[in-house]
Amino acid sequence: MTWQQTIDEEKALAFEEGKSEGSQAKAIENARNFLKLNKLSSEEIAACCSLPLEQVLALQKELVET
Repeated sequence: MTWQQTIDEEKALAFEEGKSEGSQAKAIENARNFLKLNKLSSEEIAACCSLPLEQVLALQKELVET
């Protein structure tokens, strides 16, 4: 493997990690917005946002405390 191939692979990996982090951040933002609407259950929000229920419950607690 050449050094250019190594660099290209590292760039691709960093891009995918960044994309994943961005998707996670957007899911959390969406969950917060759903919680503020107060129209769906925590379970429904978790399913819609592809987040663990525990994370949605933590977000809900965070919103109540502020």
